[in-house]
Amino acid sequence: MQIRAIIVDDEWLARKRLEILLESYQEIRIVGYGRNGKEALELIQLKEPELVFLDIQMPDMDGFGLLQQLAVDRMPAIIFTTAFDQYAIKAFEIEAVDYLLKPFDEDRLQAALDRVLKRLEFNKMSQFQTQLLQLVETHQQQLNQEERLYFEIKQSGKIIRVPVEDIYFVKSEGNYVALHTQKKKYLYRLTMNAIAQELNPALFLRIHRSYLINTRYIAKQRYLQNNEFEFQLKNGQQLLSSKSYKEKIQAFLAKQ
Repeated sequence: MQIRAIIVDDEWLARKRLEILLESYQEIRIVGYGRNGKEALELIQLKEPELVFLDIQMPDMDGFGLLQQLAVDRMPAIIFTTAFDQYAIKAFEIEAVDYLLKPFDEDRLQAALDRVLKRLEFNKMSQFQTQLLQLVETHQQQLNQEERLYFEIKQSGKIIRVPVEDIYFVKSEGNYVALHTQKKKYLYRLTMNAIAQELNPALFLRIHRSYLINTRYIAKQRYLQNNEFEFQLKNGQQLLSSKSYKEKIQAFLAKQ
């Protein structure tokens, strides 16, 4: 049985390592590589693979976002390859689909392939598709309803967790936001409007289209001319508000 597969991961070393591990499996034929969800979507539509090795957190569109774009009747088998253990891993512990927690070894890969091969051989993908789509929907609901507690940043091949409570302020920087802690800055690929929706509005105050500040770290503030305020944070950072956020700032100050 020949299985057409694609590998989707934003890290070249991760794609290459998986390619090498798969060389000993004659039934697996790699027909494409994607660096993000957008490229993977195009590959799936073009190559129509039966199997996708899919990373979860990637630029532009993550793994869950990709699955939401796929038609149910054209859903390939998915093996997640992820460095993040909080993405409902327990939900993937079923015969129809599997996950590989990086760094994984050959034995773990073999077990994952055995599950997928068994499912493809017996043509029982419908149950897998339903369960997977339900998981995606649940994940999206959790993102919309739960308060974010930390951000996971990829740096030099490692995963760094930055707790939300440690962030002094957030600054927009193009397609990224800069998460400023007391001494360090971390770049995270997300728009300012999106991150403003994820952070607790009772804790983070939008003072400018480019700034969100953690109100716990406000040392003092003062009113300037032209409906602007100056905020000094406990790490010495000074930030100026814009006129359009005057009412939000005044509402916050009235509660203090």
